[in-house]
Amino acid sequence: MVDNLPPLKQITAGFDHTLFLSADGRAFACGWSGDGQTGVGHYGNVHCPKPVANLGEVQSLYTCADNSFALAASGEIYAWGNNEYGQLGVASTSPQLHTAARVNLSALDGCVVSVAPGGAFTTFLTDVGSVYYCGYGLGPEMSHVVKPASLSILRRLWNSSDGKIRALVASLHYAVATVDGTNWMLWGRFPGKRLVPSIHSYSPPHKFSVPGSSQVACGSTVITALFDESRAFPAPPI
Repeated sequence: MVDNLPPLKQITAGFDHTLFLSADGRAFACGWSGDGQTGVGHYGNVHCPKPVANLGEVQSLYTCADNSFALAASGEIYAWGNNEYGQLGVASTSPQLHTAARVNLSALDGCVVSVAPGGAFTTFLTDVGSVYYCGYGLGPEMSHVVKPASLSILRRLWNSSDGKIRALVASLHYAVATVDGTNWMLWGRFPGKRLVPSIHSYSPPHKFSVPGSSQVACGSTVITALFDESRAFPAPPI
């Protein structure tokens, strides 16, 4: 039992580390920190939750694999952990960061409302329904991007009136987005369905439908849908 933490409102975990967000907006972390993913200012193991360094008040925490992100109360995004592929979107070119650094949001349309990190990439959703990404393995032709760039193709592919993305989630090698909670789009590398012939190949966006779903969660090889009746079922794409 963890007994050295204040009341919490969020817990999220990566491969080997866990992030905790207190009710009053403070971030804590523990676990393996070989890539700096705990954000406590060093690369050693953190056996008990410690405050994440260089952060003020936080609204939400996000993590996947060995990188971490925080949406600050100011609206800024901070990142730390593995940056080998530029997936943190920060100014530093260091492959690892043990202290939170501000993500470069200068090219984004609107304010970031959520972050969906993967393994070697990160996606950002703004309040105007646009999606941006940085890192490697998600954009067109497996592009390598260190400054968040637009994935405008997603909005163009929807048949809705505005194409505004309203939810965005990701796993290690792929991401999914929706405009209405029923019709979803997947892109990247989804090994559970073998959408592409090689693990190094890029899969363009593919649509799939989950009628009545209220949200989806992404695993390494499976997507699970949650319905309004609180029932959860696998939701294989296309």
